[in-house]
Amino acid sequence: MIIKKITVNLILIAGCLLSVLTGLVISSLFSPLTREYIYYTQRKAITIPATNLELPLPLPSILTTEQANLRVDLEKISVNRYFIIYSLIYGDQSHTAYHLYLTDLQRNKLNPALLQEIWLEGDGRKILPVAELPLIKDFPADQPLGWKIKIIVKFPYQTTRSNHSLSLNYNSLRFTITEISY
Repeated sequence: MIIKKITVNLILIAGCLLSVLTGLVISSLFSPLTREYIYYTQRKAITIPATNLELPLPLPSILTTEQANLRVDLEKISVNRYFIIYSLIYGDQSHTAYHLYLTDLQRNKLNPALLQEIWLEGDGRKILPVAELPLIKDFPADQPLGWKIKIIVKFPYQTTRSNHSLSLNYNSLRFTITEISY
């Protein structure tokens, strides 16, 4: 009986030693010190200035108007309602914002300073923007094209507005987008 126990223990010890030695051999074969990485590099990237690219002109929106190689597109109308509770600030910041794009179809640089006036006409009255000036952004913001700018103009808050039009004066040209409803 004792010989059987000693034999079983010796077999177990030999098995453990064999597994440890096998692990050491395998780890030495696949150790990071023996690995070799080969990196293949491609040719250098060629940079092309954005002015040399012939990008297609963006498609007009559904509500658009063109005049003298300039196009005004209505991108979206957002109705923003703010609730001022327990605030010392006087006034209501709620507004209806019209997001427009002004695009030069000949890809000439646009001058935001030439934007003169924007207003709405509906129900026989002229609706002027709220006190803030229109927000004019280059498009796209990270690499401006120069020939396309985004204009955000805020009008008095109204949840719905029936058939009305938006007029914009740029460089003594008047653009009118008609049949706007929301």
